[in-house]
Amino acid sequence: MAKKNNTTTLLVVLVILVGVFFILQIRSKKKESTLNRDLVRVDTAKVTAVYLYPQAEKGKELVFRKTDKGWRISDGKTKAPVEPGTMKNLLTSVINIKPKQLAAKGEDKWKEFDLTDTTATRLKIMEGNKKTLDLYIGKFKVNRSNTPQYGGYYGGGVTSTSYVRAEDGKEVYAVDGFLAMTFNQGMNEWRDQRFLKLQKGDIQKLTFTYPNDSGFVATKDTASHWFIGNQPADSAAMASYLSGLVYRRYSTFADGYTPPAQADYQIVIEGRNMTPAVIKAFRNEKHHFVMHSSQNPESYFVDKDSTIFKKLFVPRTKLMGKK
Repeated sequence: MAKKNNTTTLLVVLVILVGVFFILQIRSKKKESTLNRDLVRVDTAKVTAVYLYPQAEKGKELVFRKTDKGWRISDGKTKAPVEPGTMKNLLTSVINIKPKQLAAKGEDKWKEFDLTDTTATRLKIMEGNKKTLDLYIGKFKVNRSNTPQYGGYYGGGVTSTSYVRAEDGKEVYAVDGFLAMTFNQGMNEWRDQRFLKLQKGDIQKLTFTYPNDSGFVATKDTASHWFIGNQPADSAAMASYLSGLVYRRYSTFADGYTPPAQADYQIVIEGRNMTPAVIKAFRNEKHHFVMHSSQNPESYFVDKDSTIFKKLFVPRTKLMGKK
């Protein structure tokens, strides 16, 4: 009799365990089904325009449009080129947005995740006349792991979780990445900020044109020695100047500036395997300098404290090692 009771008990326990298993499976599938796996469906090759409303611009509309000459950005007043590669990185970030968890189901949680109309950064993508994405990007949090990285040398790892919602939905989704840092940027951060990009070893001649015939020419001979006119330049001073010359970027755009026909200062950079680069400096009515480079012909940069000017337009004596 006891053996029969034990068997019955075991069967009851087994039935309960099977029931619990199926309940957990159903809950798991239900939870899985709440994730909108198709939240982002964008064909990057077909994207023709991107509309961005970053909080960094207080929600002002920035429009990126694909043209025959590349991507351009506009804020309604200024139109400017986007730096090559920027849009590829932006669209790659978009297609990598994949929900990993349902963070909230209702509109009452939007404020908590910075996903209201006034706190989120909105992103819209167009493929021709078809809108293929309309997404709100909210806050993010940093996740620190105690798992050592790179053999423990750098301590724990760092990942991040961002929160997003679709324009036509109420659900809040958790996704990987620092999306707010990627998309919540002002117009100037998206523009082409390149000023100069040169190979130091290719530069062979620098022609400085200054007021009152105070300019000079620096040339490099076949033995890689630099001369100012017929006098040797200081090798350390020359190397330092060229190192500061070869790669420069600026974000202080002088939009709407119309330059005079003649620059106040000019440098022509010539060499092997390169198109000559021309740098110009114009003194404006506020006694600031406005800088221009032939490598970014559509852009002018304001230099209010003459920092850029002083580093580029040096006197002859500095390159000869004289104070």
